[in-house]
Amino acid sequence: MVLVVSVVPVGGGRAVLSVIVDDTGDPAWNLALDEALARSGSLALPDADADGATGPVALFRIWQNAPSVVVGRFQDVDRAVDVAGCAQDGVRVVRRASGGEAVYTGPGTLNFTLVQAVGPGPDSGSSVGLGALVAKAVERFGVSAAALWNGTVQTARLRTRHAELVHAAVHVVPAGPGTRRYIACARRAGPPPALGDLGADVPLDTVAAAVLNTVADEFGILRARRPNALERACRDYLFAARYSDVTWHLMGGAGPSSQARACTGR
Repeated sequence: MVLVVSVVPVGGGRAVLSVIVDDTGDPAWNLALDEALARSGSLALPDADADGATGPVALFRIWQNAPSVVVGRFQDVDRAVDVAGCAQDGVRVVRRASGGEAVYTGPGTLNFTLVQAVGPGPDSGSSVGLGALVAKAVERFGVSAAALWNGTVQTARLRTRHAELVHAAVHVVPAGPGTRRYIACARRAGPPPALGDLGADVPLDTVAAAVLNTVADEFGILRARRPNALERACRDYLFAARYSDVTWHLMGGAGPSSQARACTGR
């Protein structure tokens, strides 16, 4: 399951969330697309399907990975990840462009991405918090927001010159007995508690729908669209330049955005 949603203002001050379905589970490909959404500049472009409206004010995405550990942009893989355990179990280790801590993602985890346009300066723009939207959605299943931040929900952030991207990973399905943590620097011995461990025994699709509905309540109604040509080109460039390169995932690059800006200057 992969959904990408772009929010486009329409007449009367309302907005349309355009939903994109993209079924890849490849973690490197997913991360390349995520960064492309933040760097491609598509938030500033007119939307061809929105009756002449200006560009979307936000992009939203729901996606899943094959079993993998996703490390933060500046983390040391040797310190953050149980590399031997990952190799033994066939779990990939990949690096994202956003900061934050390592997180295990797999078939029991839903990933959400919210990209919003911002102006220059660290405090410019008024973005909606993805973590707050996820917590609001999950509270419908009887789980308090306070209980989610013990590892059930993990967030990370990337800010470019014109956009802010926030990831949120939500562990929905409890891990089986004896499942490795895979995170070497974890504060607990086993996997983080999933929603099922907190008493919310709900399917992945139900959680995804709840979060999507909460985002729609915040931004507007839904409309389907696929990544546009600029987003696809930036995604393909980023994948070829670094996300397909094992050295990027294990060691990182010399600069946080030197390669990324080469395709768009962002």
